Amino acid sequence: MQNKLGSELIGISGAFSIIILAIGLMNHVMVIPPLLHEAKRDAWVSVLASIPPYLAWTTLLYYIMRKTNQQPLFPWLTHHYGRVICGAYRILFIVYLFFIIIMTLKETTMWAHYSFLPRTPQWALSISLVLVSCFAAKYGIQTIAIASGILLPFVVIFGDFVMSANLPQKKYSLLTPVIENGIGPVIHGSLYIGGGLVELIIILLFQHQIKSKVRLWSLYVLACFLVLLILGPVTGAIAEFGPFEAAELRYPAYEEWRLVTIGKYIRHIDFLSIYQWLSGAFARIAISMFLLIEMMTITTYKKYSALWLLLLSIVIVVLVELPISDMQYTSFLKGYYLPGSLWGATIVLVTLFLLVLFSKKKVKNNEI
Repeated sequence: MQNKLGSELIGISGAFSIIILAIGLMNHVMVIPPLLHEAKRDAWVSVLASIPPYLAWTTLLYYIMRKTNQQPLFPWLTHHYGRVICGAYRILFIVYLFFIIIMTLKETTMWAHYSFLPRTPQWALSISLVLVSCFAAKYGIQTIAIASGILLPFVVIFGDFVMSANLPQKKYSLLTPVIENGIGPVIHGSLYIGGGLVELIIILLFQHQIKSKVRLWSLYVLACFLVLLILGPVTGAIAEFGPFEAAELRYPAYEEWRLVTIGKYIRHIDFLSIYQWLSGAFARIAISMFLLIEMMTITTYKKYSALWLLLLSIVIVVLVELPISDMQYTSFLKGYYLPGSLWGATIVLVTLFLLVLFSKKKVKNNEI
């Protein structure tokens, strides 16, 4: 079986499908509980307030992609600034992707165990999801992109369906009044939102495997869509449950599915949310594993990528199965992971922007 890690190209639609599914799970599911708990009724205002800075953030991302000519990031850094600088960024991205995998798998297995598989051991759920993701990562980014392209349309259709089906249950008057407690909750809520949105930075790690050049307008469209993935369930949860009840829910997006009824006799169709959640978890874990192996393995040892994937999978499952309660997990997500993701990814992006900018000036000076 030939290893295809790093040997294939994908289109923009495939790349964006991966991003939407992977980051969509964070935005649509994981960010919402701490956001509602912190901002309550003002949560949707926090989402709107995050749009201008996020578009500015996306502009910096585009500038880096354009000035590096969508070349492989780490060889570009090595060529312009040496192995030490490249190694520092490589370590930061490895840690970031590792946390993405751990947090995603922990959240997914806990949700599945508590919601509909209480008698199934969590380790069985972890192993199953990791094996599927590992298989996709083994066969390369094109496999992940094709799978994401097949899964995404149904995820969107089901999302539109639950939004429309619950319209009779929604009271949008509950969205107002806003900013009753000042601007503080809005700002704090925006920080949690940013912690999910900045995961878009991972596109730098596979920009060289996108066939055509990514345009600024397409990144803006992608960024706005990722924001909408937060705005929809947040406004829905507040309108359906009220701001205070929604803030106490562990999985607000999943609870919205439980309200869906079709006529008098059809209900309990929340199983469709399982498809949505697992699709996002698969794309999120698979692309992270693929990129991790790409960064962790030296070119000479690419043929051992299957062994690296196996070892990585074992480590992931062992760490996820550590006796960490849901309360400890949510406390870490809210207090450390989301703020750390926001500031860490932003610092990395800004410093990369400066490196690209100074590299340009350096080339001009040499030419003179």
